[in-house]
Amino acid sequence: MTTNASTHTGRKLGEREFILFIAMVSAVSALAIDTLLPAFSAMREAFNLPEDSTGLSLTITLFFVGSGIGNLVYGPMADSLGRKRVLVGSLVLYALASLMATFSVTLGMLYVSRFIWGFAAAGPRTASQAIVRDYYSGDAMARVMTLVMTVFFWAPVAGPPLGKGLVALGSWRYVMAFSVFTALAIVLWSLRLEETLKPEHRRALTFRTTFDGFRSVTSHPVTLGYTLATTFSAGAFFSFLGSSELIFDDVFDQEQWFVPYFSIMAAGMGLVALLNHRALHRFRARNLALGAGLLQMAGASTMLSLAMVNGGTPPFVLWITIFSLTNACLVAFFPLGQSLALEPMGEMAGTASAVLGFTMALFGAGLAALIDRAVSGTVTPVGVGYLAYGTAAIACQLFAVRHQHRRTPAV
Repeated sequence: MTTNASTHTGRKLGEREFILFIAMVSAVSALAIDTLLPAFSAMREAFNLPEDSTGLSLTITLFFVGSGIGNLVYGPMADSLGRKRVLVGSLVLYALASLMATFSVTLGMLYVSRFIWGFAAAGPRTASQAIVRDYYSGDAMARVMTLVMTVFFWAPVAGPPLGKGLVALGSWRYVMAFSVFTALAIVLWSLRLEETLKPEHRRALTFRTTFDGFRSVTSHPVTLGYTLATTFSAGAFFSFLGSSELIFDDVFDQEQWFVPYFSIMAAGMGLVALLNHRALHRFRARNLALGAGLLQMAGASTMLSLAMVNGGTPPFVLWITIFSLTNACLVAFFPLGQSLALEPMGEMAGTASAVLGFTMALFGAGLAALIDRAVSGTVTPVGVGYLAYGTAAIACQLFAVRHQHRRTPAV
């Protein structure tokens, strides 16, 4: 089934506005992290922490933990209560948690608010993916998701300068307060969105139906295959986020290039997502997904070969270029893999999105940690990890493709 958003929403949301709306909803969690990082210095001073204290990093960790748990809660709720209720309710909680963080007077209060903030942030993500699946399926959904990713990847570019500007304008509390207004603005915008879950597709919100829903999602070979493929790819990509600074500083002694590189990479990822969207007008999503996975493996093999030949420290520019191109392949795969994983789910898109988000957050972060801990003066572990995870992701994709023609998507 392939539908057009403007057909469902009538005068309220046209297709372009719909895509921009979903992109902004998807970006709220990224902004809650990226705008905060430049405020750490001022926050250490406010909470009387030493300049080299790592205590504030817990605000990021707790946010992710809360988000991972939130996925499993919001998914079944979105399939039972409706997408819009979950979206609006979680955004209100998001605003309240941001407000709590704004007025935090102790680290303990800040930590609690960040956990609740992360838990709330899982709602918009889960609901937005389910909404997209309600409107679209198959290659059409993949095209929409790539456009959403195009906007989404500008958050890492805009976030840090925005956070730095807010600190300069007033204090670190301005950064927290900004998220309050962001969430409320999206709530007001969502008034133009109609409920997308059909009444006949609503599921009872009980322990039995929730358990059955999770079991149905995890036992469907196509959804399972693409979920695992996306998780292995996320393990490599999360490692890129976690170890890039260490690679630039500790391995190559090029720390001054890290911030410019990261900003350029974020903009480049948005461009990759846009090119991916154009390619979907000519090729099937599953074929592009396989192509992106195979190119990622080729890049990982090259990274590893260069590292091994050069004792773990290959030529900086050459290795970083291959590293960047390999990450571009991961970026190309993510919207494809997520769309293909959700395609067979239909009315259980909320539960499926929750399982996908939880698996990526929990196991993807764990896989990334294996690489990050091994990076010490050498990039060889990065090549090994990228190649191992890429191989596993391709195997999972092939498993899903083998079962795709045997199943009919639920609509």
